[in-house]
Formats: sequence, structure tokens, C-alpha cells
Amino acid sequence: MKRIISLILSIVILSTLVLSVSCAEEEEVFDMDFHVDLDVTLEGLTFIWGTAWLTQFYPNEGFSLVGDNMRAHYREIEEEMGCKINIIAWEDGGRRVMQDVAAGMKTCDLVDSHATNAGIELYRAGILAPLDDIPNINGYDEKYGPLRFRQYGIFDGKLYGLYQYLWDFPPEFFGTMTFNVDMLSSFGLPLPYEYVEAGNWNWETYKSYLLSIDASARNAGYDSSFVAHTSQSFATDAISFMFMNGCKMIEKDANGNYVLGLDNSYGLAALDYLADLAREDVFAENGNDSFIKQQNAAIMTSESYYATHFQEGNEDAYLPGQPWVYGLVNYPYGPNGNENCVSAFVHKTRRLNWVNAYSGNELSDIGIFVDRLFEPIDDEGGWKASLGYSLFHDKRDFENYNKMLENVNYVYDLPLGSVYDDMKTSFSYVISGRRAAGEAFNSIRTAMDESIKKNVTWVIEDLIAE
Repeated sequence: MKRIISLILSIVILSTLVLSVSCAEEEEVFDMDFHVDLDVTLEGLTFIWGTAWLTQFYPNEGFSLVGDNMRAHYREIEEEMGCKINIIAWEDGGRRVMQDVAAGMKTCDLVDSHATNAGIELYRAGILAPLDDIPNINGYDEKYGPLRFRQYGIFDGKLYGLYQYLWDFPPEFFGTMTFNVDMLSSFGLPLPYEYVEAGNWNWETYKSYLLSIDASARNAGYDSSFVAHTSQSFATDAISFMFMNGCKMIEKDANGNYVLGLDNSYGLAALDYLADLAREDVFAENGNDSFIKQQNAAIMTSESYYATHFQEGNEDAYLPGQPWVYGLVNYPYGPNGNENCVSAFVHKTRRLNWVNAYSGNELSDIGIFVDRLFEPIDDEGGWKASLGYSLFHDKRDFENYNKMLENVNYVYDLPLGSVYDDMKTSFSYVISGRRAAGEAFNSIRTAMDESIKKNVTWVIEDLIAE
């Protein structure tokens, strides 16, 4: 019988790898408690958790208090439930799981991987378990992360991805602005916090601020390689600045159809603004090292993890590993935006945990295990405590980060496919002076409209209704 099941799964895997993601209506969320409070046992069972980032989930003993807490958490679960937790080095993808399942072999119950890799690959192969189908867990529980943040883990209108939200792994997203507090203070300039609190953290103020930083740096002896604001990516910054000017990635037109919410005068104004900053030589796509390692920029826009993470053996690539003080704020808002706009967005190239429906363990047992595994890692509040009291230097950094997370945008890049990448390329051309802002959408408009009509048939309505 097992050979027959394996053969059927092999056929399903081979045939579904070429399919694209289809979409459906959002699943109804029920306010129920699925937590297992009874004395349960998983005696004799082994649960395998595969990850390409082994040192994050199983750091060397003594490396950090966080790591030691994680190791203690695993031991407690093993002793309490009589099971074994095997955290192993794995690929950032789904091929090995598919091969194991096709061969009828026991394999990973959980895979930590990017949505573009194991997430979508295992979904297309019919191997992922939708969270609604897993007994003994409530996939919408806060401990797996807010739904707004996990939108890139929704396929065909069903939720699949889990995040260790109450652990010490701050959620990651694009669209954070960090600044060198020590440098700006040495220039005698205000910090961005002050503009935010005064209610004038807007585009007009920001351009003047960058010009002041540039002049101060020249007076302080910095050479021509210095830039006031370094960008990890022109294209992603363009999207964030569009959000800060009142745009939505997807919105409804007068006929109730979903359309791109960036292709309008507000979006074009953001491109014009950034192109102007680039022409003034106060905004450049110089990457992260110029800010973090070289201190050759005063401000950086990037993924959030540069401000919230550190990785064993690579500490100098992240801001918490630096000896100088940094701060974090939301981007400045445009003439059609306001202080309630949020620059942050989640996207397809972020990681979640995915449950394998054919790992060799029963889904009901996996549900019990996952429900216990994702409980708080300590009594201090996980990442909320570490950011608030250990990594960030100012309570306003945590407040700003949390506001962005709670209101994070989604760019629908997975269902949109290649046209999303074409759009980003066009944005980069505009900001770098190779294309006029008015031409930004010309080459992709038809393909974008077709992709939205075909693929973006599910949205979470309250997130686009503002």
C-alpha cells in the first residue's frame, strides 16, 4: 500500500511542478481555541525540522542567552511529551522533501524556507498541509504571527505559513529607515525622531535634511564617496515611497475590479521625488555596507533584519553588532500621504515554516507538536523584549518598528510573477535617470492588468479598503 501511495504522490509531484498558483476567496477565520490543554503524549515520536539556517534555530551552546533559551525549550518539550526533536541542516527548497515523499521515506515535518522556494514548490506538489486542515492547532493564533504579516504564506486563498512570532526572531520586512545617531549628532543636526514628533517628517523636510547632511559631511572632511542616504534597492524604495504618498499596491476601481494602485499621479510623484534626490547626489543605491561597515552614509533604507538581527560568525554585517548608536523610523510621507502611512511591506522572498502533510507522522500529532513548539520561548516576551531592551537604543525605535509591523503592506509579488520584477526594473531606470517618470508604467501596464485579473483573485478586503 505504501508503494502505491508513493507512486501516486510521485505522479502528483511531477505533474504539479509546472502549474502556477491559483487563487481563491479568503478563508473564514473562526475565533476558537485549538490549544491542547489535556495531558498529551507523543511518546516515541521523532519530529524533524529542516532549515538552511541551522545556527539560528540551534545555535552553539553559550553563544547567547537567546540560543540557550531555545535549546532549553526543545529539551522541555522532549521531556514533557516523550518525543525527540531533530533540527537538521536542510536545503532552502522543497526538492529533497518531494524526493523523500515519493520514495516513501520519513522526512521533515516542518521546513523553514522562503515562500519562493519550499513554500510554493511543496504547495504546487500537493504536499503542504493548509493550517485549517491540521488538527489541534489554530493557525490564526498570535503565536504564529499576525495575518497581515503572513500574507505571503497564503496560496489559493488558504493559509499555509507559520512564523515563530513569540520567539526571539523579529519579523522581517522591507521599508525600514535607519540612521547613524552618532554621526548626525556630531554634525549638530536634529535626529529624524524630532521631525516625526513635530509632525513634519515629510518629503519637503526630508530633502532639506539630506542637503544639510551632505554639506555637514563635506565640512567634516568626508570625501566624494559619502552619500547622505544609501539605498539597498532603488526599486523597493520606490514602492515604499509610493505607500508613503497614499498608494496601495492593489485597490478597487469604480467597477469593483482589482487594479494596480501605484499607476497614478501619486505613484509617479514618488518616482519624480526620488529621481530628484538622486540628481542632487544625496540618494544613491550604494548598498548596506557603506552604512553599516564603512559608516560612509548617514541614513540607510533596507530590509528590517539589518537593524534587528545578528548571526553567529557574521555579526559585523548587522547593526546590533556595531559599536555606534543607530535609530529606526518610518519613511517621510508625501503630499498625498500622512503620518499614518507605512513604508514597510512583506514580499515573497521571506521565510516561513511549512508543514509537510506526508512526513511520516500523523497530522494530528504534528498539530500537537507545533502547538507546543511555537509557544513563547521565554518569560520575557521573545523578540519584543530583546528589541525593546537589548538591541534598540531608544524606545522610539521599537515603537516605530512595531507600528510598521502591525500595519505592514503586501506587494502580491508571488501571484503577479515576472511582471512585478519588470515593474521594479522600470522604477530603477526612472530613479537612475534612464527613463522619464511618465514612462514608468508604459511597458508593463497591459501585462500587469492581465496578471492582476488572472492571478490576484484573493485579497484581505479590510487591508485595501482604506
